[in-house]
Amino acid sequence: MPQNIHPRISRQLSTCVAVCLTLVVTACSSSYRVVLNDNVVYTPTGSTPARPSLVNDANLQGCLNQQFASTGNDDPDSITLLACPAAGIESIAGISVLKNLEQLELSDNGISDLSPLRGMASLRVLSIRNNRINNISPIFSLPLLRFVALQGNTSINCSQLDTLQEKIGNTLNPPDTCKQ
Repeated sequence: MPQNIHPRISRQLSTCVAVCLTLVVTACSSSYRVVLNDNVVYTPTGSTPARPSLVNDANLQGCLNQQFASTGNDDPDSITLLACPAAGIESIAGISVLKNLEQLELSDNGISDLSPLRGMASLRVLSIRNNRINNISPIFSLPLLRFVALQGNTSINCSQLDTLQEKIGNTLNPPDTCKQ
């Protein structure tokens, strides 16, 4: 350091230089990633970035990511069973990407809209207890649906439950407010 700099400024300058060098060394030696809209777009190690989100809800995507990691297969068409209870999911928008989904467990979340399930022709089992469902008409047209658990969704119109029960029989578990 030059001798004509005040000692206090000299210490501050030395500290600043040391901090900057530490940051540079740390950034160069530790792993990091560049993220855009919750999607990894670059990693310095050259590893392949994570796949883009398949669904809109980050918690549902997190559950899908866990499913992919546990099976070692990241093909959405390979998923036939998805269980995401109490995962903080509020939306299932985009779930139709799981074309071969047969069983879906989404109990104890904050889901209110079942319309993304329309057209899920392979869905056989739906457990969506303790959510905020008030309209179940989107699932009326599911051709293979055989079991539905709706307990705890107290805002569903009982006449809708009657319509669903006519379709699937005694395998409907309705909310207590509509039990006879």
